[in-house]
Amino acid sequence: MARIPEQEIERLKNEVSVERLVEAAGVELKRGGKDMLGRCPLHKDDTASLVVTPAKNLWHCFGCGAAGGPIDWVMKTRGVSFRHAVELLREGLPASSSAAALAAGAAPIKRTTVRAPVRGTVRDLSAPVAFDADDAQLLGQVADYYAATCKQSPEALAYLESRGIAGAAAGEAIEVFKLGYANRTLGLRLPEKSRKAGAEIRARLERLGVYRDSGHEHLNGSLVIPLFDAAGRVVNL
Repeated sequence: MARIPEQEIERLKNEVSVERLVEAAGVELKRGGKDMLGRCPLHKDDTASLVVTPAKNLWHCFGCGAAGGPIDWVMKTRGVSFRHAVELLREGLPASSSAAALAAGAAPIKRTTVRAPVRGTVRDLSAPVAFDADDAQLLGQVADYYAATCKQSPEALAYLESRGIAGAAAGEAIEVFKLGYANRTLGLRLPEKSRKAGAEIRARLERLGVYRDSGHEHLNGSLVIPLFDAAGRVVNL
């Protein structure tokens, strides 16, 4: 279940404008026939070797050889993983352009853009947990994040449907029982483990059983079912 659906990948490739991403990174583009030309930020470029082809929503640098679409651009310019790049692009897209809407036959939205990619170790994705929360609160916040992820994940909803929980019933089950989905994105929203705050919050999550000692989410790829105490607090996953 943890694999990003191909439909979602294709959606981002088609809807996020490479031209806008490149410009948001501070690259000045000039028209060159059907293409746009600029200086590649990935290397010292004095010859404007970066070529953006809006019609195909692709880019290619003849200087360093890097090329691809919007996901590749974010990976290269930010130095992040494929999944992290996808999450950054998801974060920057309007909520109305969900994969579910497209699957239902909605027209594709006009290509849009996201925040300018910059290098650095500080995560741009908002953290779903409060670093000063006590253990009970922290576990509850993780459960809330997994529930929100479940609502937005076509693959998780498809799994629920295969188990006889679909449509309004699925939404109610997620809302009432906080059914969640762990898809390896929690860590992308935490500070890097090389930073003090990142090391501390990850150590706490490991102690609570959310993370393994290997640094991976314990329930990765799973439907997550929280267990509650009599007061309604999450005490286990």
